[in-house]
Amino acid sequence: TKVAQMVDSIGYFKASNTGTLDNFGFSVALSSDGNTLAVGAMGESSNATGINGDQTDNSLAGAGAAYVFTRTGTAWSQQAYLKASNTGASDRFGFELSLSSDGNTLAVGADGEDSNATGINGDQTDNSLAIAGAAYVFTRTGTAWSQQAYLKASNTGTNDYFGLKLSLSSDGNTLAVGAMGESSNATGINGDQTDNSLAGAGAAYVFTRTGTAWSQQAYLKASNTG
Repeated sequence: TKVAQMVDSIGYFKASNTGTLDNFGFSVALSSDGNTLAVGAMGESSNATGINGDQTDNSLAGAGAAYVFTRTGTAWSQQAYLKASNTGASDRFGFELSLSSDGNTLAVGADGEDSNATGINGDQTDNSLAIAGAAYVFTRTGTAWSQQAYLKASNTGTNDYFGLKLSLSSDGNTLAVGAMGESSNATGINGDQTDNSLAGAGAAYVFTRTGTAWSQQAYLKASNTG
């Protein structure tokens, strides 16, 4: 019976706006109950922003997108088409994805995002720091998705690749974000972020959610940063 159920649940998923070099499926995340699937397409090129926007204008190459699919019984359907709130060319939104266990919180990395903002919900409009990177948190209420937070490092820097990797806790309230290109010479926890003398040393950041508000809890470096 279990085998039959598994076979019945197999699906073939394509984007609602399939395009050349979209890289749909570059990243995937599945809720613990198997009923919500998020798929990243980091090469998708529409200029849409937000939720279920216009998919037809492919003027921003490599902007990226994420798609949410849900299962009812054995039937799958696309529930949402997600874009960044500040969609930009080569941002690679959807390079990395992570879902909470219940599928109601989704974190999306855009390691090529270029704003000079720091912290939570900062200014998204100044694209002066190439490949600084960003992460976005989306939440679902019923069947409706919305962006809850726009996350940047506390020490945003050029070529930091913040958001290249990320991981969300099962309850969706803790998010770890990697920035492999971060260059400070700090070691340990919450060290000095201002000395960028070690190119590509890397860092990790921990964010936590209280209610609907996100904040950075920790800035993590290796014990032997190099």
